[in-house]
Amino acid sequence: MKIRYLGHSSFYIAGDEKSVVTDPFDGIGYEMERVNADYCTVSHEHFDHNATDKVNAKKIITHAEDGFLAIDTYHDANLGKLRGKNTVFKFTVDGVTFCHLGDIGEYYSDVLCEEIGKVDVLFIPVGGNYTIDGKVAARFAQGLHAAITVPMHYKTPRSDIDISGAEDFLKRMPNVIRVGSEMELTKESLPCEPAACVFDDDKF
Repeated sequence: MKIRYLGHSSFYIAGDEKSVVTDPFDGIGYEMERVNADYCTVSHEHFDHNATDKVNAKKIITHAEDGFLAIDTYHDANLGKLRGKNTVFKFTVDGVTFCHLGDIGEYYSDVLCEEIGKVDVLFIPVGGNYTIDGKVAARFAQGLHAAITVPMHYKTPRSDIDISGAEDFLKRMPNVIRVGSEMELTKESLPCEPAACVFDDDKF
C-alpha cells in the first residue's frame, strides 16, 4: 500500500482492499489536494478536520462502523470543556493496523492505551496549543509502542495555525526516519524497532 501525506492531520492510505483519507482540512494557509477514497474519517467537527468536500469519498466515517473502531476522547485536558470531544479511529488496511488520534488533547493514560490496543502505524498530533504537545505525544508513542509513529498537526512553513513544530517531539524519539511525501508499506516491511517517520514535503 501507499501512504501519502496531504498536510496537517490528513493522510491518504491506498491499499488493495480499500483506501482511507483521514481528517480532511481547509483554512490553514494552504489547499488540500483533492483525492478519491472509499472512506474518509472525521475525528471532530472543526474546519481543519471535517472538510469532507475536499474528498470524493464513498462513505464518511464519524463513528464505529465498517470495521472502523471509534474511541471517544477529549480535545483538551479539561474533559472537553474547552474544545469538546475527539474521536480516535483504529482500522486495518491490507493487514496493517492504523490508529489516528485526531485532535486528542487529554493527558496520557495507560487505560486509553489499553483500550486502543496493538497498533502498527500511529498518527499523532504533536504541535500543542489545541492538542497534546511533543512531550505528551512522545509518552503516548511509548505507551502504544507502534512500529511506526507519524507526527501530524504541527507548524509548517505554509501553515498559519498557532501551533508548534515537530522538533520537540522528534528529539524525544530514539529513531527518526524522513520519508518525503509518500511511503510504501506492507505488513512484512514494518520495522523491527519502533521508528518515528516524518513526511517531509516543502509544499506544506
